[in-house]
Amino acid sequence: MSQKNPHSKIFILAILSVSIMITTGTAISSALPEMAKSFPNISVAKIDMIATIQQFSVMVTLLLSGIISKKIGIKKTISIGLILTGVAGVFPLFSHNFSLILISRLIVGCGIGLFNSLAITIIDLFYEDPTRSEMLGFRSATEQIGVSILNIIVGMLVLINWHASFLIYLLAFPLLAFFLKVVPEPPIPETNSDKKQRINVSVIIMTLLLALMVACSTSVVIQIPNIVVTDLSKTGAVSSLIISVNTLMGMITGIFFGRVYGFVKKFVLPIGIIFMAIGSLVIVSYHSVLGATIGAIICGISYPLVGSYIFSLVNVIAPEGSETLANSTLLIGANLGSFSTPFFLSELGKLNSLTTQAGPFLTIFWLLIILTVIILIYQLFFQKKTNNQL
Repeated sequence: MSQKNPHSKIFILAILSVSIMITTGTAISSALPEMAKSFPNISVAKIDMIATIQQFSVMVTLLLSGIISKKIGIKKTISIGLILTGVAGVFPLFSHNFSLILISRLIVGCGIGLFNSLAITIIDLFYEDPTRSEMLGFRSATEQIGVSILNIIVGMLVLINWHASFLIYLLAFPLLAFFLKVVPEPPIPETNSDKKQRINVSVIIMTLLLALMVACSTSVVIQIPNIVVTDLSKTGAVSSLIISVNTLMGMITGIFFGRVYGFVKKFVLPIGIIFMAIGSLVIVSYHSVLGATIGAIICGISYPLVGSYIFSLVNVIAPEGSETLANSTLLIGANLGSFSTPFFLSELGKLNSLTTQAGPFLTIFWLLIILTVIILIYQLFFQKKTNNQL
């Protein structure tokens, strides 16, 4: 009976376990340099899409998951998502066809999109504040723990070959079995479907900002393996350890976000952006594994500060009664930022004279410095007049 108690440890673990698979798209980035050797006629930008293209289909199914869950139930929708993620995720283990691998990654995105937002919804349905807020924090940390551990596993599997790296998606099946055994079907509350939701300029601005910061954060995860393997002639195992440290730092920062926000308030936004700028400068300035590691750690502090702050603003910036649409819009922006990262890196690399794999980070540094100045000017000189919490 304790398993059915939402406050029991095993129930909490089962609820959180779903979130382990949400950020697995970029977990295989350490295998991309080795994969590129098998496809010499494919551009680096297209190879990098293996780690991000699933975000495109995530955006589509994010919008559909709510509709589907109302038809068949939340538990079945999450189960279908995990099955799709597991089956399509391991497909590259058996295939050497680049086009088919890209298609399988799109299917992975469909699976993740089905349970992405529902991983938050089931917490909302089973818990009330303050437990709910605590569980949402644990859920965010679970994502970071999952991708960090999987990065390390990928680093070991890539020593076999790049195909073996995709074995990590087999994890979806024991997670599915655990979830099905422990978690019952949560009730879906009745909603007022007559009330039309809308978004405003503030939500759009925050969505664009979130997309940019996710693109910068994902750039670190995607480009570190290229820097380590191509520029520094080290192995994919080394790059996976660096990425794991980056995600662990993100996890720690996310856990302490509440305390940081309580101390610096609205300035947590420019502070978070500055961390990404400084980390990018360190990555591009120090041509060494140590430099890449320190830069990745500093960058890891950034997104949890910016992302958590933006999502915490939803109740303030969204039109009344449109919080759900605002959250979905922000999630779409985040996935769009991740999906566009290979193109983002390619274009930024053209804006300076550096020819190394770390070159795009110099442009990222200057872009974020300019953005920080704009935000600070707004907060210091205009925010007082509008009394807006942005």
